[in-house]
Amino acid sequence: MRFSRRSLALALPFLGGAARAQGGWSPSQPIRVIIPFTAGGAMDPVVRLAQAALQADLGQAVVMDYRPGGATVVGTQETARAPADGHTLLMVANSFAANITLRPSMPYNSLRDFAPICMATVAAHVLVVHPSVARDFAGLVAAGKRAGDGLSFGSYGIGTSNHLGGQQFVAAAGLNAIHVPYNGNAPANNDLMGNRIQFMFATKPDVLQMIQGGQMRALGISATERAPELPDVPTMAELGYPLVLSDSWFGLLARADVPSPARARLEAAWVKALTQPEVRARLEAVGYTVLAHGAERFGTEITRYTQTYADVIRQANIRVE
Repeated sequence: MRFSRRSLALALPFLGGAARAQGGWSPSQPIRVIIPFTAGGAMDPVVRLAQAALQADLGQAVVMDYRPGGATVVGTQETARAPADGHTLLMVANSFAANITLRPSMPYNSLRDFAPICMATVAAHVLVVHPSVARDFAGLVAAGKRAGDGLSFGSYGIGTSNHLGGQQFVAAAGLNAIHVPYNGNAPANNDLMGNRIQFMFATKPDVLQMIQGGQMRALGISATERAPELPDVPTMAELGYPLVLSDSWFGLLARADVPSPARARLEAAWVKALTQPEVRARLEAVGYTVLAHGAERFGTEITRYTQTYADVIRQANIRVE
């Protein structure tokens, strides 16, 4: 499936931007944030650390409702069925954009049925290798172009953001590399340290300690600027690959038919909460970069990721069971 920016703009109801008026709506009951993963995952801190600020601003409790299953389809469908009254939000990640192409028969229309509220945080991905594979980025590219069986690169699963970012990099660099999917970050990290796979785009908080301990070597980071913890590691743009899109972001959506004043009020509350110095500092301490992008910017980013992922998935013929 191929999307043009024009077709996405026509399909996404939120690209015109949320209404800016904040008057006329206040929540009358707790705000439910549906998390389409199991409890204890990477999404939890984003809500938990902003919770007190949100509750003080909105005057209602903000509660997390875990609805895992179906590669986020279960939780997303629950949101689509909830009343369009502003009291139910869905937290999404890169998979929301990838699933549009990977799972075209979902029981809802991602481009029509949801509207963005706030793009909350992002965690950069670090291009890591086993230390024996290469001393620097040029060495990895050279190793990946040698004749023979080639290299293996890992990911946290088929269709995950680091799989799609890795696949995009392999194609752009012209590497001879085979994808090896894992069920999450821990087994992938273990096999990289054991040299059973040779490289991977890994979420920075997941591998920072291993990089600092020498079990992995960081060669690049997919971010707009270098990480303070890894000042000697160049960005992918510095290395000549500015279009490689590999990171892990989280954001909030609502049903598209939630009234504009409610969406605007929720957008303002999330942006305000995330930009409070204490909230920002606590999120950065656990590895996130706070974005706090409003609805219009978030809509533009969803378009960009959806288009990029569609191209990668089509070109690499990626399929999910």
